[in-house]
Amino acid sequence: MDFEIKMDGDDKLRQAFRTRVPGLDVRVITQNGPQDFPVNDISATGFAFADSPRKYSSGMVFSFDLLLGKRLFLGDLKGKVMRVLDKGIIGCNFMEMERRQEIKLDKLVLEVQKRLIELRKAKREAE
Repeated sequence: MDFEIKMDGDDKLRQAFRTRVPGLDVRVITQNGPQDFPVNDISATGFAFADSPRKYSSGMVFSFDLLLGKRLFLGDLKGKVMRVLDKGIIGCNFMEMERRQEIKLDKLVLEVQKRLIELRKAKREAE
C-alpha cells in the first residue's frame, strides 16, 4: 500500500526544531572581508541572523563559519538564503554539509534542547 498526504502550506513549515544558542555567531565571508553576526536561532537544517542594511536576497548562496564563544565551531560552510524578512532577519538553509559537520551541529542542537527541557522541568518543580 502506497499513499501520500499533502497539506496546504507544507512547504512553509519548519523542517526541524530551532533553538537559540547563546554565544553562537555566523562569520560571513564577503569581498570586504569577514563579518560576524549573532545567530538568532539554529536547527539541524538552517539558521537565522539579522543584518542591516540587508545585503542578502532570497536564493543567494554564501560561505560562512559558525563561531561559538568567538572560537571556530564549524568552518567552511555554505548556506542559501531562503527568506529575508522586513526586520532584517535572514533565514538560511545549510548546503552541502559533510557528515561530520552534520553530526557536530546535531549534537549542539540536542544539547541545547536537553538543557531547555531540564530548565522547564526545574521551573515546574519549583512552582
